[in-house]
Amino acid sequence: MRYAKGTFSLSASRDIPLLLRVRNSRFVSHQQLFELLTLSALEYSRQSFNWRVQRLIAGNYLEICSGEFGHGSSVYRITRGGLAQLENYGHFATTFNSKTPHLPHISQAHHALELVAIELELARNKVLVSWKSDLETASLNVISEQPFVKDYDAVVDVWNDQTAARFAVEYERTLKSAQQYERIRRVLEKEDTVGCILYLTAGEEISLHLARELAGIPKRLAFATSIAFRTKLLDTLVTLYPGQPQVTFRTQLHGVF
Repeated sequence: MRYAKGTFSLSASRDIPLLLRVRNSRFVSHQQLFELLTLSALEYSRQSFNWRVQRLIAGNYLEICSGEFGHGSSVYRITRGGLAQLENYGHFATTFNSKTPHLPHISQAHHALELVAIELELARNKVLVSWKSDLETASLNVISEQPFVKDYDAVVDVWNDQTAARFAVEYERTLKSAQQYERIRRVLEKEDTVGCILYLTAGEEISLHLARELAGIPKRLAFATSIAFRTKLLDTLVTLYPGQPQVTFRTQLHGVF
């Protein structure tokens, strides 16, 4: 499509889904974004995608984040102009919109990029039914009559064999204080909306520490490293209780709807 000189028009079927993916992810790499869109049958051509991204950057709807993130491609976040355009097309998020005081801080980028990597592995392996990001769950919690007890990093629906199952994901890159984990314990004990919570971590030591800190909560909690989950997905061996034999996450999901 040709645009009159000095004007900018967005495509409801191509530009808006792209901006929505960036907003919901908070941060996403160029390669991740292309894969997310192709797996959703929203993009088919790398050349067209590259042109579209450059156009949205030039229009100040997307911006390239400065820094090195280890993904070998540019990392993007949405701008206020991009948020305003999403709102024009009916995509308003209560917790992150064009009036929000601050855009996502660059310190959140590694956390967000890892969550996108997890989503992509589930989608590539045709296990994923739906993925609601932390931004989506937080916005839903504001207006829902049955909110989750916390704003999870993601709420995920997957195919466990022939059955759909739902679980929440929490990704921990670093350890919190004992007082913070005690507050988390009290919150999770009240959870009755999601049947299983998977804690993924940046390393094995963090995973074991979390299992000890949160042991005894009468909920379905499972602990594993993020890299292990991206490799094995539902067949990942997870820790349920410290000192007890691990089981596959698939087993933990049985009976969860």
